[in-house]
Amino acid sequence: MRLSVMYLLFFSLATSSADVVRVKLTKINSLIEAIIHVESRGDSMAYNSKEDAVGVLQIRPIMVREVNRLLGFDKYTLKDRWSVSKSKEMFNIVRQNTKDATDEKVARRWNGGGNGDKKKSTLGYWEKVKRQLNKIKKY
Repeated sequence: MRLSVMYLLFFSLATSSADVVRVKLTKINSLIEAIIHVESRGDSMAYNSKEDAVGVLQIRPIMVREVNRLLGFDKYTLKDRWSVSKSKEMFNIVRQNTKDATDEKVARRWNGGGNGDKKKSTLGYWEKVKRQLNKIKKY
């Protein structure tokens, strides 16, 4: 009887830790997916010639330079914007380098650059992302 109680206690603690990690990953993935939907509707071949914005996350050349600056070396090239996985990596670098990174702050910086969370012009963008997040999950 004692052994089964200890097992249940251990199992419930282990499950709780795994659930916390899963929730964090789901939250991060939901934000990326919401932004992808807003930016390109998931089209990896999306191209905006007016802004030279490319791929699922509509990455402009200035964002590639910013990500490389944050890393301290030139890891990404303009060609990498066409890769879904590399685009997501670049997004995560921006997210990880955003102090007090709320979904809103990250989304607005993604849209408006390093001070995007302070620009009124990014409020509408955040509303679009937030609506998409609500569709993805109860937010």
